[in-house]
Amino acid sequence: MNLSKPVNPIRCYAFGSVFAALILLSPVLAFLVVIATEMLIDSLMAGGTNAVCVIAAGGIGLVLSRKFWRRPEVLRQSESEPVSGEASIAAAPM
Repeated sequence: MNLSKPVNPIRCYAFGSVFAALILLSPVLAFLVVIATEMLIDSLMAGGTNAVCVIAAGGIGLVLSRKFWRRPEVLRQSESEPVSGEASIAAAPM
């Protein structure tokens, strides 16, 4: 068994190509976000909404989204300790 070779070179090429695509597309995505923000600002100014209301609504939405859509925390089990003695208890079959 040769450990210096990667197990599957296709995975390495796939990971590299996805990584390169993300780097190349990130300016395009940033540009689209800027355009969407400009459109939102223009529509709010045309509607007569002032910026304070928009910032307040965005802050409230951010707080609510962090409060209600939080990922469930994973319970961490402590490491099992070896039991001294001859008798050990096996887990019940399922």
